[in-house]
Amino acid sequence: MLVPCIIPASLWFGKAQGRLLLAVMLVFVTNCGWAKGPEPIKSIPLAPLGFQTPLTQFMLAGSSMLTVDYVDTKHILLTYSAKRLLKRLPECPPADQDRVVDVVLLELPSGKVVAQTSWRTHDHGQYLWNLGRGRFVLRVRDTLSTFAPVANLAKRDAFVQLPFIRTNRRIGGVLLSPDADLMILETMDPPRADGEEARPQETPVQINFFRLTTMSGGEIEAHPGGALRSRVPGRIPANSAGYIAILDEGQQHWGFSFQSYGGKTKELAAFDSTCRPSPMLVSRSEFIAFGCHLSHTPQVMGAFNLRGEEMWEQNITESYVSPTFAYAPGSGRFAFSRVLTRTSLVDLDSVSPEMFEGQVVVVYQTDSGRQLLRIDTAPIARAGQNFALAPDGLSLAVIRNEAVEIYSLPPLTSKDREAVQMAEASAPQIDGDPSLLLSSGAGSNSAASASDTAPPPAAEAAPQSPDGSASDSAPAPPPPPADSVSAGTSGTAAPANQEKQGAGAAPADNSPANGTSEQPRRPPTLYAPGENHSDGSSKPDPPK
Repeated sequence: MLVPCIIPASLWFGKAQGRLLLAVMLVFVTNCGWAKGPEPIKSIPLAPLGFQTPLTQFMLAGSSMLTVDYVDTKHILLTYSAKRLLKRLPECPPADQDRVVDVVLLELPSGKVVAQTSWRTHDHGQYLWNLGRGRFVLRVRDTLSTFAPVANLAKRDAFVQLPFIRTNRRIGGVLLSPDADLMILETMDPPRADGEEARPQETPVQINFFRLTTMSGGEIEAHPGGALRSRVPGRIPANSAGYIAILDEGQQHWGFSFQSYGGKTKELAAFDSTCRPSPMLVSRSEFIAFGCHLSHTPQVMGAFNLRGEEMWEQNITESYVSPTFAYAPGSGRFAFSRVLTRTSLVDLDSVSPEMFEGQVVVVYQTDSGRQLLRIDTAPIARAGQNFALAPDGLSLAVIRNEAVEIYSLPPLTSKDREAVQMAEASAPQIDGDPSLLLSSGAGSNSAASASDTAPPPAAEAAPQSPDGSASDSAPAPPPPPADSVSAGTSGTAAPANQEKQGAGAAPADNSPANGTSEQPRRPPTLYAPGENHSDGSSKPDPPK
């Protein structure tokens, strides 16, 4: 339906002038019709699938109530909380928030249901992560499993689950790098069996790094890469090769560098910001950073590459919270979602619908900053996961108005393809394991010098915790304690030797590497600057 426009005009013109005026009026009316936004190439209604819109209070609080993901370019995985009675399980503690999650595998472009199942979860936290290559991680309480719905479709068991990681601790966050080659697992102490609160710890969050590889059969294998502790959970701009470090150069001027796990430092472009910037990798060799101008609200977004260039910078005019992302590194694109607020002063511990104006998703071409699509979603989902970018970067799926809407994105230009090739060529090589920098020992000289040249990365934009609360603050990488985390290849029950602390690094004897009596260097760390981490209490629990 066209949007009506009022165009005042006189009618005394002659016949020729009248035709011209009529043509101009039609152009204006047509342009007003365009104002309603892009049209989807496919809309799949959710009501026939049994979908019911989740309660607003859960969606605004950050609970994970629905998800949409591309399995491949021809299949979409849809999950959503279902409202139905549950059988009480005697082993479930009173604090559990049990629910049923319906799972549907849809074929594109028909929207046909090709497989479906249901899961029972025990909280309102995030339960699903996309590993790419058609595989997913599912969390039920504190156990992670993997499944590959399309790969197992021919076996008539699309949602068969394979053991992945288990822990006796409480999972607080699962973080994946843009191409899912590194997983960071954040865990906390479990509640005490007697119901009493555990003794407060200075560093209650334990962080494990796992490098993820695909085996010949397509299964995902997790290789332990070190562990440490932190005061709070958070997001670390890291991948399997290294991480982005931030250096305060004074005068509201910040420097970035890429620190490889082998200890190499590559200085990158600088960034002017009145607040500490928050970097985030969007591919193996590109990252964006949020900063502030004239205020302490992060409303400036800059894009950088590992060749040392700032590619572009844009202002974000709206006030917003809960930024979430989807990536398609192979096409040089990413999608950025944010929840718009009526004011920059928002108490996220006590939310109401009046505080929010909506949710917007924007798809960017990474190298140029060109906006390929901007779409509003409804209802608002503070936890994100209500949108997904296709693996080839050529379409976007959004849960909107009780339907899954598919939007077409423009094909890559020759310039876009050239930029993607340059980004892939400048991706850093893996020269070490995260444990080299996480070790509390002296480590190698190169790793030690890296910690002296640049501070460790701040953990930014903390992930959603399983209890549904969103901690939008800083730092941390996590690991598990003795007998707490077991990792192995998907499809095998045999646990691997998980949480190695400082595997591959020199012993922590504080003796100089060259045998001299000079003062040893400060051990490398991934903690945010200024945090107090004592030596004894901040170490991860020993491996199983």
